[in-house]
Amino acid sequence: MSDFHKRGFHNTPAGSKLYKALKDNGVLSPLVDMVKSNKDLTLEIRDNYINIYHKGGSVAKITSPRSVELNKNYFRCYKDKSKEDWNAVDIEVKKAKLLFKAGKYQEYIDFVKNAMLHYWKIVLEGKGEEEKTTQHQICLSNTYGHSEYTQLDVEYEVSTESTFKYSGLRRTEKGGIPSPRFDIITIRNSDHRLCIIELKKGTDALAGESGVQEHAESYHNTVGLNDDTQKAFLEEMQGVVTIKQSLHLLPKDVFIDQSLAPEYLFAYQYSSSDKNTWESQQNTFLYYQNGTLYKLDKVNHAKGMKVLWLEENDFTLKDHC
Repeated sequence: MSDFHKRGFHNTPAGSKLYKALKDNGVLSPLVDMVKSNKDLTLEIRDNYINIYHKGGSVAKITSPRSVELNKNYFRCYKDKSKEDWNAVDIEVKKAKLLFKAGKYQEYIDFVKNAMLHYWKIVLEGKGEEEKTTQHQICLSNTYGHSEYTQLDVEYEVSTESTFKYSGLRRTEKGGIPSPRFDIITIRNSDHRLCIIELKKGTDALAGESGVQEHAESYHNTVGLNDDTQKAFLEEMQGVVTIKQSLHLLPKDVFIDQSLAPEYLFAYQYSSSDKNTWESQQNTFLYYQNGTLYKLDKVNHAKGMKVLWLEENDFTLKDHC
């Protein structure tokens, strides 16, 4: 796999400069310290950059010590883009970037997160917010020493240039190779096995496109394909562990047992807005997981996979629940 299609700070001047800035006494070390002390933020390693998340939404993509990228849509006011005053949007984006450049990191985060939450509520009308927030709470609740799992990464998108690029039958609308996304990557503390977790909340998104069986098929045809693809992913994630340890985001005794193949599993959280009972939601999930419903390659790769069941306000991953 090319270095530029995997997590880490690679051997380039820009990557090395950013990594140095994030470490102890670097210009961005106060930002790292702020993230560590703020229970609503997580910092994730990307390909020569970092992302900072608030409630599952990226509030900062940082590629260099003095510059930041962010989603300009956060500053929109209307669902219909044609009604938007894009000059006003650009002014707000510029304000945010100036705060970051000046090293006013807390002010920057507050400014952008408030815009993001407004965008989710008014423009997106809450679509996807519940699952994003649940994903974020799971990350915060499964830090080392507080759970049976240690959160390592979120929102992993498989590159079409990766060693474990998708090799199945699905194609994008334009006929290209899809880039499957993994929700949460963790280490199981009991055996140090790397685990990839697909999160579901509510029964509406269990079937068909982006359903339970399609997610399992994506894993089978990427990381889970063979020994080489598994090894490449294990090595990449161990690199993330090493970087997070150097930034004091993980303790030194965390490691991945690379002799064990990664495990793909599901986490389903009860949703009171689903209007079905907890038992009914569990049975519906199991129906879509284990039934013969997914016809693409005539194999149900989700069948029998482990499911971690979560009550609505419980975000701690447990093997026995």
